[in-house]
Amino acid sequence: MQDSDITWARIAPGKVVVATGARAFLHEDTSAFGGPFTIPPEGPVSLAATRHLLEGAVGVAQREGPAPPRRALTLPGWIHRLAGYFHTTHATPPLMIEARARFEAEGRAALAAWADEKSRDERGHDELALRDLVSLGYDGRALVAAHVPETARALVDFFTSLVRGPGDPARCVGYAFALERLAATRSAAEVRAVAAVIPDGIDATRCLRVHSAAGTDADHVDDIVTLVAGLSHDEREAITRAAHETTRIGRSTRGEIARSDDELSAVFEPFRVARKS
Repeated sequence: MQDSDITWARIAPGKVVVATGARAFLHEDTSAFGGPFTIPPEGPVSLAATRHLLEGAVGVAQREGPAPPRRALTLPGWIHRLAGYFHTTHATPPLMIEARARFEAEGRAALAAWADEKSRDERGHDELALRDLVSLGYDGRALVAAHVPETARALVDFFTSLVRGPGDPARCVGYAFALERLAATRSAAEVRAVAAVIPDGIDATRCLRVHSAAGTDADHVDDIVTLVAGLSHDEREAITRAAHETTRIGRSTRGEIARSDDELSAVFEPFRVARKS
């Protein structure tokens, strides 16, 4: 059977992302009978259509509502972001091991293999954030134990609910897609901009470099597209909804500007120790 070059996913009531091999668009469905997207497509979907479906769901979330405010790039703000990186990367390996176990119990070999590889690929990435914090002169473990940024907390809570809660655990694939796609868009220019606010001679962008266009996240995005293309419509739709919701959560909390740089510095000061390169 030839892979279909059109697919769709209902990401929210009245909202359907429709994807072809060339593009994706949002169909707002107000029909009492569900509109034209009621009969799921059968069989596998092309890689191009699958990519556009997932990216379309992320794009819809990025455009929902007014743009959130953004913190100016400062050293206290970067320390805050490093703490967030620690918490999201720290959660991934153990939760993916749990997801693998659920997939294995359900006889879903492709998903189990993906979760197993993901748990191994992400192992130790939390240590990169800690090394960056140590390079900046902080007790990294003590700092992250005391400081959990709002975005990181919300994302980890959502991720945990996808793996442990009711519903299809395959939704964690959508969570991974949303975060890895974001990481793959972080350019060398962004890394240089962060380096510019760090004291001279200090390397505190290890974690960012790994989770940027220079790292492996672009390859991970491709792996997810290949995986999702071969799944059922119901699995693909659940994953697409999770990608949309993950992006929506990250966007709604990303501003995090309630605390000023002075307030953040005061929070971090008790954890300052001798700086290491």
